[in-house]
Amino acid sequence: MEKIKDREDYILAGLFLYLLLTSFINQRAYDVLGRYASLIVFIILTVLLVPHVKEMIKARDLRVILAGITILITGINLIAIGSNKGAFFIPADLCLIFLASFYVRLRERTKMFIAAAGGILTILWYSFVRWDYNFNMAGLTFMLFMMMSVIFLEFLKKEKGYDYLTLAQILMYVTAFIYATLYHSRCAMAGILVFGAAIIIRRLLISDRLLFTILLIIFTAGSVLFTMVYVILGERGTGGRFLYKELFSGRHLIWKELWAAYFAHPVTGIGSSYVLKSFDIFEVHNGLFDILTVHGTIVFFLILVLLCTAMNNAHMAKGDRKIKGFSFAALFAMLAASFFENFFTVPPYSVFFLMFLLLGQAPYSQTS
Repeated sequence: MEKIKDREDYILAGLFLYLLLTSFINQRAYDVLGRYASLIVFIILTVLLVPHVKEMIKARDLRVILAGITILITGINLIAIGSNKGAFFIPADLCLIFLASFYVRLRERTKMFIAAAGGILTILWYSFVRWDYNFNMAGLTFMLFMMMSVIFLEFLKKEKGYDYLTLAQILMYVTAFIYATLYHSRCAMAGILVFGAAIIIRRLLISDRLLFTILLIIFTAGSVLFTMVYVILGERGTGGRFLYKELFSGRHLIWKELWAAYFAHPVTGIGSSYVLKSFDIFEVHNGLFDILTVHGTIVFFLILVLLCTAMNNAHMAKGDRKIKGFSFAALFAMLAASFFENFFTVPPYSVFFLMFLLLGQAPYSQTS
Protein backbone atom coordinates (compact mmCIF):
# COMPACT_ATOMS: atom_id res chain seq x y z
CA MET A 1 0.00 0.00 0.00
CA GLU A 2 2.82 2.38 0.83
CA LYS A 3 4.37 1.73 -2.58
CA ILE A 4 1.11 2.83 -4.22
CA LYS A 5 0.98 5.93 -2.04
CA ASP A 6 4.59 6.84 -2.84
CA ARG A 7 3.88 6.54 -6.56
CA GLU A 8 0.34 7.89 -6.62
CA ASP A 9 1.26 10.97 -8.62
CA TYR A 10 2.97 8.84 -11.26
CA ILE A 11 -0.08 6.56 -11.48
CA LEU A 12 -2.36 9.57 -11.84
CA ALA A 13 -0.10 11.07 -14.51
CA GLY A 14 -0.20 7.71 -16.33
CA LEU A 15 -4.01 7.69 -16.25
CA PHE A 16 -4.06 11.24 -17.61
CA LEU A 17 -1.65 10.35 -20.40
CA TYR A 18 -3.70 7.26 -21.31
CA LEU A 19 -6.88 9.35 -21.60
CA LEU A 20 -5.08 11.94 -23.73
CA LEU A 21 -3.73 9.38 -26.19
CA THR A 22 -6.98 7.43 -26.49
CA SER A 23 -9.30 10.43 -26.67
CA PHE A 24 -7.60 13.14 -28.70
CA ILE A 25 -5.55 11.45 -31.42
CA ASN A 26 -8.21 9.70 -33.46
CA GLN A 27 -12.00 9.79 -33.24
CA ARG A 28 -12.35 6.09 -34.10
CA ALA A 29 -10.01 5.13 -31.29
CA TYR A 30 -11.99 7.37 -28.95
CA ASP A 31 -15.26 5.72 -29.99
CA VAL A 32 -13.86 2.27 -29.23
CA LEU A 33 -11.78 2.95 -26.11
CA GLY A 34 -13.86 5.81 -24.70
CA ARG A 35 -16.65 3.47 -23.66
CA TYR A 36 -14.30 1.90 -21.09
CA ALA A 37 -12.86 5.18 -19.80
CA SER A 38 -15.32 5.57 -16.92
CA LEU A 39 -14.61 2.04 -15.67
CA ILE A 40 -10.84 2.53 -15.94
CA VAL A 41 -11.02 5.85 -14.06
CA PHE A 42 -13.12 4.18 -11.35
CA ILE A 43 -10.62 1.34 -10.91
CA ILE A 44 -7.48 3.53 -10.91
CA LEU A 45 -8.89 6.10 -8.48
CA THR A 46 -10.11 3.34 -6.16
CA VAL A 47 -6.59 1.85 -6.12
CA LEU A 48 -5.12 5.29 -5.40
CA LEU A 49 -7.48 5.94 -2.50
CA VAL A 50 -7.13 2.55 -0.76
CA PRO A 51 -3.78 3.48 0.88
CA HIS A 52 -5.49 6.51 2.44
CA VAL A 53 -8.23 4.50 4.18
CA LYS A 54 -6.51 4.59 7.58
CA GLU A 55 -6.09 8.32 7.23
CA MET A 56 -9.76 8.67 6.33
CA ILE A 57 -10.86 6.59 9.34
CA LYS A 58 -8.56 8.44 11.71
CA ALA A 59 -9.87 11.80 10.51
CA ARG A 60 -13.49 10.53 10.59
CA ASP A 61 -13.85 12.22 7.23
CA LEU A 62 -17.50 13.01 6.59
CA ARG A 63 -16.72 13.54 2.90
CA VAL A 64 -15.86 9.86 2.54
CA ILE A 65 -19.18 8.89 4.09
CA LEU A 66 -21.05 11.26 1.77
CA ALA A 67 -19.22 9.82 -1.25
CA GLY A 68 -20.03 6.26 -0.16
CA ILE A 69 -23.71 7.13 0.34
CA THR A 70 -23.80 8.84 -3.06
CA ILE A 71 -22.34 5.79 -4.83
CA LEU A 72 -24.72 3.45 -2.99
CA ILE A 73 -27.85 5.49 -3.76
CA THR A 74 -26.76 5.84 -7.39
CA GLY A 75 -26.66 2.05 -7.76
CA ILE A 76 -29.97 1.55 -5.95
CA ASN A 77 -31.74 4.17 -8.09
CA LEU A 78 -30.52 2.68 -11.37
CA ILE A 79 -31.64 -0.81 -10.32
CA ALA A 80 -35.02 0.50 -9.09
CA ILE A 81 -35.87 2.17 -12.41
CA GLY A 82 -34.28 -0.49 -14.63
CA SER A 83 -31.80 1.93 -16.19
CA ASN A 84 -28.67 1.28 -18.18
CA LYS A 85 -26.15 0.47 -15.44
CA GLY A 86 -23.26 2.21 -17.23
CA ALA A 87 -24.66 5.52 -15.95
CA PHE A 88 -23.48 4.44 -12.49
CA PHE A 89 -19.91 5.48 -13.24
CA ILE A 90 -20.60 9.19 -13.84
CA PRO A 91 -21.54 10.02 -10.20
CA ALA A 92 -19.22 7.29 -8.87
CA ASP A 93 -16.21 8.67 -10.77
CA LEU A 94 -17.01 12.20 -9.65
CA CYS A 95 -17.12 11.05 -6.02
CA LEU A 96 -13.71 9.42 -6.36
CA ILE A 97 -12.33 12.46 -8.21
CA PHE A 98 -13.43 14.77 -5.41
CA LEU A 99 -11.97 12.43 -2.77
CA ALA A 100 -8.73 12.17 -4.73
CA SER A 101 -8.47 15.96 -4.74
CA PHE A 102 -8.47 15.84 -0.92
CA TYR A 103 -5.91 13.07 -0.48
CA VAL A 104 -3.69 12.71 -3.55
CA ARG A 105 -0.83 15.14 -4.02
CA LEU A 106 1.49 15.77 -6.95
CA ARG A 107 5.23 16.37 -6.95
CA GLU A 108 6.27 19.60 -8.63
CA ARG A 109 7.84 17.83 -11.60
CA THR A 110 4.75 15.67 -12.05
CA LYS A 111 2.60 18.78 -12.13
CA MET A 112 4.80 20.26 -14.84
CA PHE A 113 4.64 16.98 -16.79
CA ILE A 114 0.85 16.91 -16.58
CA ALA A 115 0.56 20.54 -17.69
CA ALA A 116 2.98 19.91 -20.57
CA ALA A 117 1.22 16.67 -21.62
CA GLY A 118 -2.16 18.42 -21.46
CA GLY A 119 -0.91 21.11 -23.82
CA ILE A 120 1.43 19.31 -26.23
CA LEU A 121 -1.38 17.97 -28.42
CA THR A 122 -2.23 21.58 -29.21
CA ILE A 123 0.37 21.30 -31.98
CA LEU A 124 -1.52 18.38 -33.56
CA TRP A 125 -4.92 19.98 -33.21
CA TYR A 126 -3.79 23.34 -34.56
CA SER A 127 -2.28 21.60 -37.59
CA PHE A 128 -5.31 19.73 -38.90
CA VAL A 129 -9.01 20.45 -39.24
CA ARG A 130 -10.75 17.95 -36.96
CA TRP A 131 -13.74 17.11 -39.15
CA ASP A 132 -14.02 13.70 -37.49
CA TYR A 133 -14.81 15.22 -34.09
CA ASN A 134 -18.06 16.90 -33.15
CA PHE A 135 -17.54 20.66 -33.49
CA ASN A 136 -18.47 21.36 -29.87
CA MET A 137 -16.08 18.64 -28.72
CA ALA A 138 -13.35 20.12 -30.92
CA GLY A 139 -13.92 23.60 -29.50
CA LEU A 140 -13.84 22.31 -25.93
CA THR A 141 -10.65 20.39 -26.70
CA PHE A 142 -8.99 23.56 -27.97
CA MET A 143 -10.06 25.23 -24.73
CA LEU A 144 -8.63 22.46 -22.53
CA PHE A 145 -5.32 22.27 -24.38
CA MET A 146 -4.96 26.04 -24.30
CA MET A 147 -5.59 26.21 -20.55
CA MET A 148 -3.05 23.47 -19.85
CA SER A 149 -0.52 25.17 -22.14
CA VAL A 150 -1.00 28.51 -20.39
CA ILE A 151 -0.49 26.85 -16.99
CA PHE A 152 2.63 25.04 -18.23
CA LEU A 153 4.05 28.34 -19.45
CA GLU A 154 3.26 29.80 -16.03
CA PHE A 155 5.29 26.97 -14.46
CA LEU A 156 8.20 27.87 -16.76
CA LYS A 157 7.92 31.53 -15.81
CA LYS A 158 8.00 30.51 -12.15
CA GLU A 159 10.94 28.07 -12.50
CA LYS A 160 13.08 29.91 -15.05
CA GLY A 161 11.96 33.52 -14.77
CA TYR A 162 10.97 33.69 -18.46
CA ASP A 163 8.51 36.55 -18.07
CA TYR A 164 8.40 37.11 -21.84
CA LEU A 165 6.32 33.90 -22.05
CA THR A 166 3.34 36.05 -21.11
CA LEU A 167 3.18 37.00 -24.80
CA ALA A 168 3.02 33.31 -25.72
CA GLN A 169 0.21 32.81 -23.20
CA ILE A 170 -1.77 35.66 -24.75
CA LEU A 171 -1.18 34.25 -28.23
CA MET A 172 -2.35 30.79 -27.13
CA TYR A 173 -5.47 32.31 -25.62
CA VAL A 174 -6.39 34.38 -28.66
CA THR A 175 -5.70 31.50 -31.05
CA ALA A 176 -7.88 29.10 -29.04
CA PHE A 177 -10.74 31.58 -29.08
CA ILE A 178 -10.41 32.04 -32.84
CA TYR A 179 -10.43 28.28 -33.39
CA ALA A 180 -13.49 27.84 -31.16
CA THR A 181 -15.22 30.58 -33.14
CA LEU A 182 -14.33 28.99 -36.49
CA TYR A 183 -15.76 25.70 -35.21
CA HIS A 184 -18.92 27.54 -34.09
CA SER A 185 -18.43 26.07 -30.62
CA ARG A 186 -20.31 28.61 -28.56
CA CYS A 187 -19.94 26.68 -25.30
CA ALA A 188 -16.14 26.67 -25.74
CA MET A 189 -16.18 30.37 -26.57
CA ALA A 190 -18.06 31.05 -23.34
CA GLY A 191 -15.61 28.93 -21.35
CA ILE A 192 -12.60 30.67 -22.89
CA LEU A 193 -14.08 34.08 -22.10
CA VAL A 194 -14.66 33.00 -18.48
CA PHE A 195 -11.07 31.73 -18.32
CA GLY A 196 -9.76 35.09 -19.51
CA ALA A 197 -11.96 37.06 -17.13
CA ALA A 198 -10.96 34.83 -14.19
CA ILE A 199 -7.27 35.30 -15.00
CA ILE A 200 -7.70 39.07 -14.93
CA ILE A 201 -9.21 38.90 -11.42
CA ARG A 202 -7.21 35.82 -10.30
CA ARG A 203 -5.60 37.56 -7.33
CA LEU A 204 -8.98 38.68 -6.04
CA LEU A 205 -10.43 35.25 -6.86
CA ILE A 206 -7.84 33.56 -4.64
CA SER A 207 -7.92 36.06 -1.77
CA ASP A 208 -11.59 37.11 -1.55
CA ARG A 209 -13.63 34.30 0.02
CA LEU A 210 -16.96 36.04 -0.58
CA LEU A 211 -16.30 36.51 -4.30
CA PHE A 212 -15.15 32.90 -4.61
CA THR A 213 -18.28 31.63 -2.85
CA ILE A 214 -20.60 33.71 -5.02
CA LEU A 215 -18.92 32.51 -8.21
CA LEU A 216 -19.00 28.91 -6.98
CA ILE A 217 -22.77 29.10 -6.42
CA ILE A 218 -23.33 30.74 -9.82
CA PHE A 219 -21.29 28.16 -11.72
CA THR A 220 -22.71 25.09 -9.94
CA ALA A 221 -26.29 25.45 -8.71
CA GLY A 222 -26.69 28.29 -11.20
CA SER A 223 -26.00 25.87 -14.03
CA VAL A 224 -29.22 23.96 -13.30
CA LEU A 225 -31.25 27.13 -12.74
CA PHE A 226 -29.94 28.36 -16.09
CA THR A 227 -31.77 25.54 -17.88
CA MET A 228 -35.06 26.78 -16.44
CA VAL A 229 -34.45 30.35 -17.59
CA TYR A 230 -33.34 29.09 -21.00
CA VAL A 231 -36.54 27.06 -21.40
CA ILE A 232 -38.71 30.06 -20.47
CA LEU A 233 -36.93 32.36 -22.92
CA GLY A 234 -37.03 29.70 -25.64
CA GLU A 235 -40.76 29.19 -25.18
CA ARG A 236 -41.35 32.91 -25.55
CA GLY A 237 -39.55 32.92 -28.88
CA THR A 238 -36.90 35.36 -27.68
CA GLY A 239 -33.61 35.01 -29.55
CA GLY A 240 -31.87 35.57 -32.84
CA ARG A 241 -28.92 34.10 -34.70
CA PHE A 242 -25.31 33.85 -33.61
CA LEU A 243 -22.58 32.09 -35.61
CA TYR A 244 -25.11 30.77 -38.13
CA LYS A 245 -27.18 29.15 -35.38
CA GLU A 246 -30.36 30.12 -33.62
CA LEU A 247 -29.72 31.10 -30.02
CA PHE A 248 -32.44 28.65 -29.08
CA SER A 249 -31.58 25.84 -31.45
CA GLY A 250 -33.14 22.91 -29.61
CA ARG A 251 -31.68 22.69 -26.14
CA HIS A 252 -34.71 24.44 -24.66
CA LEU A 253 -36.90 21.64 -26.04
CA ILE A 254 -34.62 18.96 -24.58
CA TRP A 255 -34.46 20.68 -21.19
CA LYS A 256 -38.23 21.28 -21.12
CA GLU A 257 -38.86 17.59 -21.75
CA LEU A 258 -36.28 16.52 -19.17
CA TRP A 259 -37.69 18.83 -16.49
CA ALA A 260 -41.11 17.25 -17.01
CA ALA A 261 -39.62 13.75 -16.86
CA TYR A 262 -37.61 14.62 -13.74
CA PHE A 263 -40.64 15.95 -11.85
CA ALA A 264 -42.31 12.59 -12.49
CA HIS A 265 -39.34 10.81 -10.79
CA PRO A 266 -37.61 13.39 -8.56
CA VAL A 267 -36.14 10.88 -6.08
CA THR A 268 -34.73 8.16 -8.34
CA GLY A 269 -34.25 10.22 -11.49
CA ILE A 270 -35.18 9.00 -14.94
CA GLY A 271 -32.08 6.90 -15.67
CA SER A 272 -30.03 6.90 -18.85
CA SER A 273 -32.35 4.47 -20.67
CA TYR A 274 -34.92 7.23 -21.08
CA VAL A 275 -35.76 7.86 -24.74
CA LEU A 276 -35.84 11.54 -25.66
CA LYS A 277 -38.61 12.71 -27.95
CA SER A 278 -36.96 16.06 -28.67
CA PHE A 279 -33.56 14.72 -29.76
CA ASP A 280 -32.29 11.66 -31.62
CA ILE A 281 -29.95 10.48 -28.81
CA PHE A 282 -30.03 10.81 -25.03
CA GLU A 283 -27.86 13.89 -24.49
CA VAL A 284 -28.65 16.33 -21.69
CA HIS A 285 -26.15 19.04 -22.76
CA ASN A 286 -25.60 20.21 -19.17
CA GLY A 287 -23.33 18.40 -16.73
CA LEU A 288 -25.06 18.99 -13.40
CA PHE A 289 -28.55 18.94 -14.89
CA ASP A 290 -27.64 15.51 -16.30
CA ILE A 291 -26.94 14.25 -12.78
CA LEU A 292 -30.16 15.77 -11.44
CA THR A 293 -32.42 14.30 -14.10
CA VAL A 294 -30.71 10.92 -14.53
CA HIS A 295 -29.88 10.17 -10.89
CA GLY A 296 -32.42 12.16 -8.88
CA THR A 297 -32.44 14.87 -6.25
CA ILE A 298 -30.51 13.10 -3.48
CA VAL A 299 -27.57 12.10 -5.67
CA PHE A 300 -27.51 15.55 -7.25
CA PHE A 301 -27.46 17.29 -3.88
CA LEU A 302 -24.66 15.07 -2.57
CA ILE A 303 -22.58 15.55 -5.74
CA LEU A 304 -23.09 19.30 -5.46
CA VAL A 305 -21.93 19.26 -1.83
CA LEU A 306 -18.85 17.18 -2.69
CA LEU A 307 -18.04 19.39 -5.69
CA CYS A 308 -18.26 22.60 -3.69
CA THR A 309 -16.29 21.05 -0.82
CA ALA A 310 -13.52 19.96 -3.23
CA MET A 311 -13.37 23.41 -4.80
CA ASN A 312 -13.34 25.06 -1.37
CA ASN A 313 -10.62 22.70 -0.11
CA ALA A 314 -8.42 23.40 -3.13
CA HIS A 315 -9.03 27.12 -2.67
CA MET A 316 -7.86 27.03 0.96
CA ALA A 317 -4.94 24.62 0.41
CA LYS A 318 -1.36 25.83 0.40
CA GLY A 319 0.19 26.34 -2.99
CA ASP A 320 1.74 28.80 -5.40
CA ARG A 321 -0.77 31.65 -5.72
CA LYS A 322 -0.07 32.31 -9.39
CA ILE A 323 -0.52 28.68 -10.42
CA LYS A 324 -3.59 28.43 -8.20
CA GLY A 325 -5.09 31.51 -9.85
CA PHE A 326 -4.70 29.99 -13.32
CA SER A 327 -5.98 26.61 -12.11
CA PHE A 328 -9.14 28.10 -10.68
CA ALA A 329 -9.66 30.11 -13.84
CA ALA A 330 -9.59 26.78 -15.70
CA LEU A 331 -11.99 25.15 -13.22
CA PHE A 332 -14.55 27.92 -13.60
CA ALA A 333 -14.11 27.82 -17.38
CA MET A 334 -14.96 24.11 -17.39
CA LEU A 335 -17.99 24.71 -15.19
CA ALA A 336 -19.11 27.55 -17.49
CA ALA A 337 -18.80 25.40 -20.62
CA SER A 338 -20.80 22.71 -18.83
CA PHE A 339 -23.86 24.99 -18.89
CA PHE A 340 -24.29 23.75 -22.48
CA GLU A 341 -22.46 20.40 -22.51
CA ASN A 342 -21.93 17.33 -20.29
CA PHE A 343 -18.40 18.61 -19.95
CA PHE A 344 -16.57 18.12 -16.67
CA THR A 345 -18.70 15.11 -15.64
CA VAL A 346 -17.31 12.45 -18.01
CA PRO A 347 -13.81 11.14 -18.86
CA PRO A 348 -11.47 12.39 -20.10
CA TYR A 349 -12.82 15.82 -19.12
CA SER A 350 -13.52 14.87 -15.50
CA VAL A 351 -9.86 13.86 -15.10
CA PHE A 352 -8.82 17.26 -16.53
CA PHE A 353 -11.04 18.75 -13.81
CA LEU A 354 -9.17 16.71 -11.18
CA MET A 355 -5.84 17.87 -12.55
CA PHE A 356 -6.83 21.52 -12.32
CA LEU A 357 -7.91 20.90 -8.71
CA LEU A 358 -4.49 19.41 -7.92
CA LEU A 359 -2.18 21.68 -9.94
CA GLY A 360 -2.80 24.66 -7.65
CA GLN A 361 -2.24 22.72 -4.43
CA ALA A 362 1.10 22.37 -2.64
CA PRO A 363 3.41 19.73 -4.17
CA TYR A 364 3.83 16.25 -2.73
CA SER A 365 7.03 17.03 -0.85
CA GLN A 366 5.35 19.83 1.12
CA THR A 367 2.36 17.80 2.26
CA SER A 368 3.68 14.25 2.71
